[in-house]
Amino acid sequence: MWDHIREQPQSIVRATGRNRIAITSFARRLARAESITLSGAGSSLHAAMLTEYWLRAEAGIATARAIDSFELRHYFPRPAPQSALIGFSHRGSREALARGRGASILSAIVCGEDPRPSRDPAEYVFRTTPIEKSGTHTKSLTAALAIGYQFAAQTAQARGLDAHASAIHKALAEIPARLRRRIEHPAAERETASALRDFDRIILVGTGPAYVCAREGALKLKEAVFAHAEALETEEFLHGPIASVDKATLLILVFCGGPVLRRLTQASRAAKEIGAATLALINGEAPALARNADRVIETERCDESSSPFSTILSLQLFTYFSALARGTNPDRNRREDARYSRAAKIFETNFEKKF
Repeated sequence: MWDHIREQPQSIVRATGRNRIAITSFARRLARAESITLSGAGSSLHAAMLTEYWLRAEAGIATARAIDSFELRHYFPRPAPQSALIGFSHRGSREALARGRGASILSAIVCGEDPRPSRDPAEYVFRTTPIEKSGTHTKSLTAALAIGYQFAAQTAQARGLDAHASAIHKALAEIPARLRRRIEHPAAERETASALRDFDRIILVGTGPAYVCAREGALKLKEAVFAHAEALETEEFLHGPIASVDKATLLILVFCGGPVLRRLTQASRAAKEIGAATLALINGEAPALARNADRVIETERCDESSSPFSTILSLQLFTYFSALARGTNPDRNRREDARYSRAAKIFETNFEKKF
């Protein structure tokens, strides 16, 4: 996991560079689509969700929607003609595009460099990184996010939103260096992970792109630390689930920017009143939230749109150092335990081939 975390800046540069021409061609057609459906599972679903956010916020496409790939295949109607379907998959699984095959729609898949020869499952195929050896995916996600961010930039440009496109291009040029600086100086995540290593129940809350980051953080903590971690949208947390919080709970408040700061601060104050521990992961100015949290990790400041890259990296680092502090293996998803290995064989067939 650590090696893959360190490889992320270069992986982003490589993935965006190698796909730039194809993305421009794809985005011109994407801008004319009547609707856009994005799909994936696990971290790939999170890439789809953030790409949906960028297409809505930066390219002005209100019809973009991210859906779990299994749900899309079995519970949603086939996408209509003149629409677009974008699948995200670490290994290029066709599950993400199953509802689009045979239909006259624009299709694309964002996937890893699977060494197995296979027929391309979509009209456009955007390759990210070699398949990771770690079962806790990091660089393949951020490379996929960079491609999704490029989709938004080029689509915005095709729709005449030049200022949005320019802002994304500027951010994409800065992101690798921003991540590299944090990877080289991860003291905040290391020290915080050590201090909070005894919590086995962790709730992450956020809104907008921060909610997707919270989901990714919860997934990583489950995969690498084996903690009971869940992500909730801030208002969802305050409307009932806060009753499940107690002194054995760690509440991580994820702030990427936007209008949710007041509610996150209230959530932190409420959790502390109950006796829970709180960690604020902050991008930008949030002094009240910082004052009301037991621990604070500040990412390098940037706009809300590009903040998921820094926020997700910080959550990856926190997860990795939490695994070291707790003595868990962050790479195997417990497959070294015969029980979990046998369990995995019941529902998947390809995992062990990575190792």
